[in-house]
Amino acid sequence: MATSPLGNLPANPTIPLTPEVRAAYQDLYNKMQAELDGTMDGAVIEALNAWQPQVDQILRKDDEYRLSADTNIFEALQKQISDTNKGLKTLRDQISSIASHFAMAGDIIAAINKVFTLIPGA
Repeated sequence: MATSPLGNLPANPTIPLTPEVRAAYQDLYNKMQAELDGTMDGAVIEALNAWQPQVDQILRKDDEYRLSADTNIFEALQKQISDTNKGLKTLRDQISSIASHFAMAGDIIAAINKVFTLIPGA
């Protein structure tokens, strides 16, 4: 299994998400969708189907927080980001291990890494 270039998971980002961090999550979501649309590989589909909805939840909860600035939504968004980023680290490692069967692995790993590098304290 490939070693993570970041080692530890990044700290939680500023909420609401900065435009740059939000764009990174959106780019990651889009790259995952493009791969789902173009692959027949069951392992790839299973891995991406597990985490793409979680990335979508970050984007949705960020939208909700922007609309209401509610403390409960803030805490839910922080938890969603933390849980999703843990899973994205696992997904990145899984993709690295099956990269020879996954043409867009580099793009998705780069998008995950971009999300992590845009979060302060990463």
